[in-house]
Amino acid sequence: MGRIKSIGMAEARPKLTQLVDEVSGGGEPYLIVSGSRVKAVLVGVNQYNDMVERLEDLSDAAELLQAELAQEPTMPFEEHLTKSKELKSGVSTGN
Repeated sequence: MGRIKSIGMAEARPKLTQLVDEVSGGGEPYLIVSGSRVKAVLVGVNQYNDMVERLEDLSDAAELLQAELAQEPTMPFEEHLTKSKELKSGVSTGN
């Protein structure tokens, strides 16, 4: 991600359609500024979704690290899926 551009709210208002088209087409986000304070960030939906996915991945990784540090038992995801399916169906594979 490159440098984030900033634009004043008064300047952004008449250009909103153009700015939205720009960021939704993969352009860099804009900081929306009013009275020398950042009030909002205009970002394309794809970039937003990517950021949310990264945050979820980081949160999952942090939870796993905390579990390991606390020496809590963990299991591979595939094993978890198998056990979850067994619980739902009421059938055990004996593992």
